[in-house]
Amino acid sequence: MKRFVFLLLAIGHTALGQPTDSTTFSGLPPINKFKFSFMGELGLSVSSTSMPNIRSFFRSNQIEPDFHLDPMINFGFGARYGRLKLMLQAGNAISLIRIANTEAESVARQNSAGYSGMMLGFDVANTRNRRLYINAGFGSIDYEYSVYRRTRQAVSFQNILQTDQTGNIPSLRLRNNYLDVNIEYAQREKRKRGAESVLRLGYRRGLQARAWESDAFQVTGAPTDRISQFYFQGLYYFSSNYTKSGKR
Repeated sequence: MKRFVFLLLAIGHTALGQPTDSTTFSGLPPINKFKFSFMGELGLSVSSTSMPNIRSFFRSNQIEPDFHLDPMINFGFGARYGRLKLMLQAGNAISLIRIANTEAESVARQNSAGYSGMMLGFDVANTRNRRLYINAGFGSIDYEYSVYRRTRQAVSFQNILQTDQTGNIPSLRLRNNYLDVNIEYAQREKRKRGAESVLRLGYRRGLQARAWESDAFQVTGAPTDRISQFYFQGLYYFSSNYTKSGKR
């Protein structure tokens, strides 16, 4: 019995005296600290756009306005250095299936919508997996509508160019320069080349009210609007990342 107790004490003393083997502790890998990145982005957004004066014109003339939520496809490219990021961006509206109001005689339909601009962002917080940016920028945004009346008049296609119909407006166009402020929640880059998810919530505001114009007429006394737009974007960054001095 004494020999057994002595053997246990000897084994315990030997085990306690051994140095700790670091390989037995996996731990978390170190954070990748890429100093510089090139990136492209691609994704979708939904915008809620306020243009109150043109919509007031539509309502006062019994014109059914188009849906005010604008889905867009967005793309851009830029670079990040440390905690600063510069992006050039553009977006263009995409069509959705709309259920027409068959009771409305006159309708307004969005022909096109788009924007282009740039923004500068600062990484105010980052963790092992995420970055939080505050971004600010400026750019230009365009909207174009057409107004037409529905009738049951039968018109030969060969004579359609000679058909004159009161109440049609082939083109109504507005361009505003804007300021943009947004919050961005982005996945942190982890590899030399990667794809990171991005969520962005922001607000654009026109710098000044501009009069609506038409490609078909020289319009005078047109209503003016200063675009106000809230938007939400879901995108992916496709990045190429470097540590320093061009090394990946």
